[in-house]
Amino acid sequence: MSATCECKCKVCGVMFTARVADRKRGWAKCCGKRCAAIKRERSTGTYRSNMARIAAGRAREAYGADTGEGYFADAHLFSNEEHDCNKG
Repeated sequence: MSATCECKCKVCGVMFTARVADRKRGWAKCCGKRCAAIKRERSTGTYRSNMARIAAGRAREAYGADTGEGYFADAHLFSNEEHDCNKG
C-alpha cells in the first residue's frame, strides 16, 4: 500500500487523502475533478475566452436574423439533387 497524507484542496479548502508520491510530482492539489477544472480555468482563462467566442457567435446570429442574411444564407446553393449514389 502506498503512503498517503492529508491535504487541503487549493480551491474549496476541503481536506482529502492523497498519495505522497503524487504530491512529490506536484499532483493532488485539488480534492477532485471539479475543483481541478476550476483551478485550471482560473490559471489559463480558457473558460472566459470560450464564452466570449460563443457570445460573439450569438451576436452574429442576431445580426443575421435582423438583416435577413443568416450565417448559412447560401445553404440552399449546396444541394444533392444532382447526386446519384448508384453512379459507378
